[in-house]
Amino acid sequence: MLSVLLRSGDGTVFRTIRQGETGMEATMDTSPAQTRKDYASRPGALSRFFRMSRDGWKSKYKDLKAAVKGNKNRIADLTKSREQSRTRAAERAGEQITTLEAEIAELRARFAALEGKKNGRGTRPAETRSG
Repeated sequence: MLSVLLRSGDGTVFRTIRQGETGMEATMDTSPAQTRKDYASRPGALSRFFRMSRDGWKSKYKDLKAAVKGNKNRIADLTKSREQSRTRAAERAGEQITTLEAEIAELRARFAALEGKKNGRGTRPAETRSG
């Protein structure tokens, strides 16, 4: 690679090829390559355009950032609310289980009492009945 880059005062770059190069380096175009783009518009107009462009993307980014923050807050609130709902539901289910277990125990006791009355006071034999 014996090519050399020369820069002129106006920003253009010239690529020179030294003699004796072979291969792809020797076939390179030696026309000047412009490194910066010269604008045809007035600097004031460009400045205004670039400022408006910058303000536009800044505004867009700021709005998106606020939307993301709002969505994150909403997700956090919903997550917290759902967790609280699950906790309350579990507490209510526990209370309901306790109530139903107590009711079952009461019904079993009543059933046992009825069974006891039925077996203990059964019908009298016919001989002992007075008539």
